Amino acid sequence: MTNGKEKREDAQDSQDNQDTQETRETTERHRTITIGLENMEDVDRVVRDAVTRSMDAATTVGDTIKETILKVKTARDSVVMVRVNKDSLNKLDVLVDSGLNASRSEAAAFMIAEGIQAKKDLFSKISEKTEMIRKTREDLRKLLDEDDLPQDSKSKEE
Repeated sequence: MTNGKEKREDAQDSQDNQDTQETRETTERHRTITIGLENMEDVDRVVRDAVTRSMDAATTVGDTIKETILKVKTARDSVVMVRVNKDSLNKLDVLVDSGLNASRSEAAAFMIAEGIQAKKDLFSKISEKTEMIRKTREDLRKLLDEDDLPQDSKSKEE
């Protein structure tokens, strides 16, 4: 009888060990699922933050473009005729087709303004050099004007 009782106890111990192992595995699965859910919540929060920031940035860019277009529309009182290549014409048409600009002329004015703004450092340097050239030309004109004075006027000045 002891032998049968031992077998039942061994079987019970084995069953208890198996139950304990299953309980551990179940607990581990629950913990893994909980961690996974927490990670998903973190990912969800990060994605939502990124989307919000992207939308804010897009709004800011959109506002900046609208402001630039409005400035171009309101401050255009000079006419310049230009020839453009097909690629440039296609880009102007994209601006018109998108509704950002009402015409090719408006789109061209917008792109010129944006190009000038993007290269403002270069234009600043060019402006400095151009002013130097203007001053030099004026000095040369003065020299030529002095040289054209009649000889009598020159001797009176001296």
